[in-house]
Amino acid sequence: MNKNQAVILYGAGFRGARNFEALTAENIRVEAFCDRDAEYIQLYRGCEVYNVQEAVKLYGKMPFIISIDDKTANDAVAEILKEYDVEFYRNVASFYQGNNDMEVQTSACGKVASFNIVESLLKADQDQVCFSFGVGFDYTFEEELIEKYGLTVYAFDPTPEVMQNMCKQVLPDKLHYYPYGLSNEDGIKQFHKPKTGLDYSEYLAPWTAVDTISAEMHRLKTLMDQFGYNHLDILKMDIEGSEFLALPEILESGVKFDQLCIEIHSRIFPDSVHKTRELKNLLNKHGYLMVENGIHEQTYVHKSVSDKI
Repeated sequence: MNKNQAVILYGAGFRGARNFEALTAENIRVEAFCDRDAEYIQLYRGCEVYNVQEAVKLYGKMPFIISIDDKTANDAVAEILKEYDVEFYRNVASFYQGNNDMEVQTSACGKVASFNIVESLLKADQDQVCFSFGVGFDYTFEEELIEKYGLTVYAFDPTPEVMQNMCKQVLPDKLHYYPYGLSNEDGIKQFHKPKTGLDYSEYLAPWTAVDTISAEMHRLKTLMDQFGYNHLDILKMDIEGSEFLALPEILESGVKFDQLCIEIHSRIFPDSVHKTRELKNLLNKHGYLMVENGIHEQTYVHKSVSDKI
């Protein structure tokens, strides 16, 4: 995928509008809309609207993304696009990464910044642990892991505002906070400050300013050795693009974890789709199966624990 990646959206309605905005934010251009009522819609979100025959004739080499929530209607459109032998996806998430590698029951954990987890792998009578990178001001994900499942959680975030906030909090006994970031090497790194909010990033991203701060960064294996762990039950990563540096190093280091909850920040890069799919392929190569697929948030489990689900 290159920086000029373009797609066709099937469905000029509410979901189509939402997907148009989501794709634009990820550096993907919507070339046109396709809709069964195209004759009544001249333009939608500034794009031409065509019926399926016209769209395939004009843009048959581009990927089509179905923007219809109703499953029956989505299935019907999929059958039509199959007949035209075009590349198509049932939703934006599958366009980015493909379909789930395994279908299992997952449950939301946390309130504001929530991730889906596989509850059946968490046993309250066992001493299980989560390393969570990128806490921000909302650590309800971490609190729920402690309160509901009995995990011990090590929470990490090097941003100044979070450090100040966490020093004021009375944290649960099993929640341990440290002002470190996660990357592919140990040491001090420069982070670009966000224009607003907490989105500090190693990359000069669209939402960052030119000013920088210094942050203490570590490899996952370094921190696991420091705290005496050789295995994690959950690894959570919400680290503003550093996942593209940290995750390849983590997988090559041989560190083991059962579940990965990760937010992908591909919109930093012009080739966002390619980088996102590349990351999934790397996880698959190391035995991790995607069980929850969102545009940004995904959950993976290692195949070695799949028989316990």
